[in-house]
Amino acid sequence: MRVLFTGASSAPGERVLSRLLDRADYSEIWCGVNRRDVSVTHPKLRKFSLDLTANTSLEPIPQPLDLVIHFAAVTHAVDEAAYWQVNLEGTKKLAEQAQALGCRRFFYVSTRCAAAGNGAYGESKLAAEEALKEMNWDSLLILQPAELYGGGSLEGLDKFVWLAARLHVVPLLWGNQNIQFVPVHLDDFVECVFRLIGSGAKGVKIVELCGPEKLNGATLALRLARKYIAVPLPIWWPAFALLLKALGVLGFHPATPDQISRLVGPKTASISSEECRSAQMIRFPLNVMV
Repeated sequence: MRVLFTGASSAPGERVLSRLLDRADYSEIWCGVNRRDVSVTHPKLRKFSLDLTANTSLEPIPQPLDLVIHFAAVTHAVDEAAYWQVNLEGTKKLAEQAQALGCRRFFYVSTRCAAAGNGAYGESKLAAEEALKEMNWDSLLILQPAELYGGGSLEGLDKFVWLAARLHVVPLLWGNQNIQFVPVHLDDFVECVFRLIGSGAKGVKIVELCGPEKLNGATLALRLARKYIAVPLPIWWPAFALLLKALGVLGFHPATPDQISRLVGPKTASISSEECRSAQMIRFPLNVMV
């Protein structure tokens, strides 16, 4: 089986790619590389240049292409046009060219933020989901994961973990009841993706992946404070959001503009789909926030 994989330079993508390379039924995995190289090496791995912001080209990949696993996305951008250029238009071009190579199976990593009113990131991912569903696939599997942590990055919840573990302080967000997290450990995410890709699901299926508990900003901060012996720093969200907007007007961006909407906006789910729960894919003991 010949596979196209995008987004392997991210921690989740790299971990999933490493697992998939060990599968005997995958003869070749073609990995698109853009700004950051992929550290994984393997005899079955074929790297090629892939830029979803420009003229996307899958020309190096021979026919037939059996499966696309699409992780690549813009997640944090000051210029919101970048979300639409990559997350929507880049995904559409990728899917169209994959189908031209005979591909009829597509695995798309979206987000539980894929909802209207959720900022440019969430809305661009939602638009990409809708565009993919309009195409003819034998199998289209869309995964909407909740907030990931455990990858060692400095984005999202991993930034909170880093602050608590290294600086022994952690933001305690309060003042908005819509601030809710259902954290998923990276190990659990990788296990879920690995099994879903191998499930052979037919038709269009949307799968939601959430952690074992729903936490508000205060509960999350107190969990991390206890684990890492950190000091919670109360932040009243209405004032903080106003400050971020004011700084943005002045040209300073301590957070990307859409992160305010993303944090308090609507989410697709707060519990996992039956496909995850029934298969016991999520190993809750790994969740260090429990």
